[in-house]
Amino acid sequence: MPQVSGPNEKFLTKEFVVPKIYEIMNPLLSFVDMFPKVQATARTIAYRQESTTDSEDLLKQYPRTLTSSSQFAYVSISQMTMKAAALNKKGFAIKIDQDAIDFVEGVDEIQRALRKVGFWLAQDYDNQVSAAITADGTALSGNWAPNAVWSDIANATPIADLEELEDLFIRDGHPYRLTDVFVHRTNFKELKKYLTSIDIGERKQTDLYGMPATGTKDLMTIPAVGADVHRLLTGVNEGSVIAIDRNNPGMTIFYNNSPRYSTNTGAYNVIEGGKRVTKPYSFGFNFNRYTDQETHEEVMQFWYDIAPTVIEPYAIATDTGI
Repeated sequence: MPQVSGPNEKFLTKEFVVPKIYEIMNPLLSFVDMFPKVQATARTIAYRQESTTDSEDLLKQYPRTLTSSSQFAYVSISQMTMKAAALNKKGFAIKIDQDAIDFVEGVDEIQRALRKVGFWLAQDYDNQVSAAITADGTALSGNWAPNAVWSDIANATPIADLEELEDLFIRDGHPYRLTDVFVHRTNFKELKKYLTSIDIGERKQTDLYGMPATGTKDLMTIPAVGADVHRLLTGVNEGSVIAIDRNNPGMTIFYNNSPRYSTNTGAYNVIEGGKRVTKPYSFGFNFNRYTDQETHEEVMQFWYDIAPTVIEPYAIATDTGI
């Protein structure tokens, strides 16, 4: 006997749910396009982490003058530090009652459930990535000293603080340059207020300090620093910053899309900058569904499976003080 399906059955299938959750999560993830993502081949991941700058390498040598009878001097290079990380499954389950499947109006309940699940997963995903950054990135540890917290309107100098951060990011022997700064939403608002209140010429405002975007944009470009400042809702505490060089990614996010509960092929669509963009499944999101035979409710399980690893600590910096 063929199985009879309700009108909303298709909204609970893996083929619908997986791309839908990716579409919901993508615009909510602060670091999604900053770091490469690699499909893991084992639950435990071995990786190499840079332990010194090229300039500070204890085995550093200088070229010697060569004469007709001399030989090249042999040099050694310090080895990278071997480290290990484990994929970390995090998720939960929700229940959808049979009425939501049997009656057309139930689609709203299903869509609402998926929207909330996508938000909760994205928020936790961001927190896990930022926790790895804080743990293994370069802590400036007081070397960066903002003039005053940015809420101190009379004494705060956010642009000068960012210029100092840019300078500290430059290290002899490494190509890293500051491209992106992530701050808490409160500090973002304080920076925007500063930029709209300072009394300087229009050209200096535009060419050096930047013009704060209006509306709902979550970043401001500061020309004097050559970096974008991003507003974060989660993942960074008020008064703290995360600074990175997006052109030299210091982190790799390993992930697992289970062959049974997700998909390793295909893509989903999002709108970025007013344009439709296609992206591969690479968040490590997985989904399972089954029927509770006692209540006839549909149980949907959602989880992500990732291991964020910092491989170049000097390409990422963290500190507090704003």
